[in-house]
Amino acid sequence: MKKEYQNCFVCGKDNPIGMKVDFSYDDEGTANAELKLSELFEGYPKVIHGGILSALLDEVMAKAVIHQGKIAFTAKLNVIFRKPLASDSLVMLRGTVVSAKTRTILTEARIYDATAVYAEAEAVFIVPKEQ
Repeated sequence: MKKEYQNCFVCGKDNPIGMKVDFSYDDEGTANAELKLSELFEGYPKVIHGGILSALLDEVMAKAVIHQGKIAFTAKLNVIFRKPLASDSLVMLRGTVVSAKTRTILTEARIYDATAVYAEAEAVFIVPKEQ
């Protein structure tokens, strides 16, 4: 598995304005994370910005792809916002690979806690052609 890019906005530990999210993986290769988003990521008072939620969903799906030994880029991202997420709420991220063909990988993800799903996503990742 490749080393994480340390300037990544979501997971990079060297990015001074990044989120520094730690990811883990279960036996099926699903990517997971637990985090609390501060008021620095709000779009409205006490509500986390939808773009931040989209970035988190995209990243957890990318991590599931990378965990399978592939490097791919997001070609299509479809996000459904189910409920506003209050800042400083503890939530979980879960991303999984649904299917993989030669260069096309379908994924899904969600941001949730014990009581609600805040956002869900589906994405298509494309493995670039060999250079």
